[in-house]
Amino acid sequence: MSAPYPPVTPSPKRSQLCSRAHAQRVAMRMFDAGARQVSIVRTGDPLQPFRVLPVIVDGPNVEVELRYA
Repeated sequence: MSAPYPPVTPSPKRSQLCSRAHAQRVAMRMFDAGARQVSIVRTGDPLQPFRVLPVIVDGPNVEVELRYA
């Protein structure tokens, strides 16, 4: 049985852009720009390990949620 994603050796730039810290910066920019809710979700994909979404996501893969109260 093969892995769902092939092994990848990311470049230093990709490693930086794919980091959780970068996802948090993107989420904060979206929130500051007026998004009323933002979620950072783990994807399991080594090429895009985190995805920032302008919605609240319910599930175990959610890393961070930002909501405007």
